[in-house]
Amino acid sequence: MMRPYAGRYDEEALLLPRPLPLAQVLERDATLADWSRRHRLEARLTAAIRALLPRAVGPQIRVSATGGQCLELAAGAGAIAAVVRQRAPDLLAALRREGWDFTEIRVRVQVNRMAEQPVKGTGNQRDASGAGALFDLADRLSEGPLRRSLARWSRRARGRT
Repeated sequence: MMRPYAGRYDEEALLLPRPLPLAQVLERDATLADWSRRHRLEARLTAAIRALLPRAVGPQIRVSATGGQCLELAAGAGAIAAVVRQRAPDLLAALRREGWDFTEIRVRVQVNRMAEQPVKGTGNQRDASGAGALFDLADRLSEGPLRRSLARWSRRARGRT
């Protein structure tokens, strides 16, 4: 029998299971645990490779697969991929010194493009040519902040300060 609400939240009375932290959920399921392990490995490898490359090239590279002895990298542009391919022997040697055992590096280009190019809108420019009605309104308004603001804008738009 459930006790009535007594002014505080009584978790035992509701008998609800406690939610698990996401890390435990990922480790309990075999498929998710394998994915999580592979993701951590690829993140560590990506960080190691970016540290070995020049600053302009490193952020454009990420590890896409680590099957067996082959390390697959994805580059953000063709020129970046060419630089990494030229440095592949040095990268392999450096990775071996750090304890990674790869014999081959494959680099592919994976350009992330936007689905639609943004449309550049016209600015909301106000000038004296289209503001005649507002300037006339300023002359008819009673004294106040709106009238002062419109009068100041009118002077500036017409070239008088």
